[in-house]
Amino acid sequence: MQKVTLYTKLNCHLCQDVYMMLMELTLETPLEIDLVDITHAHNSHIRAKYTDRIPVLARPQSEVELEWPFTMADIRAFLSDPAPDS
Repeated sequence: MQKVTLYTKLNCHLCQDVYMMLMELTLETPLEIDLVDITHAHNSHIRAKYTDRIPVLARPQSEVELEWPFTMADIRAFLSDPAPDS
């Protein structure tokens, strides 16, 4: 199962849109979605890194990220990229 992290925050309509796109993709392929609310992140580095960039999709244990703006096609390409996740 693929894993993806969505960096988000409360009242972010773009983040909600991206989450809905990811949920739609789960109908096609198994996908584990980790939601990280940057406003409640205990790590100040996460807050500082993503405050002005959300929504951002990231692949766990890699440096690969997808920053807004992106489309469903971009998400599919991001998920099918053979970059290592482990």
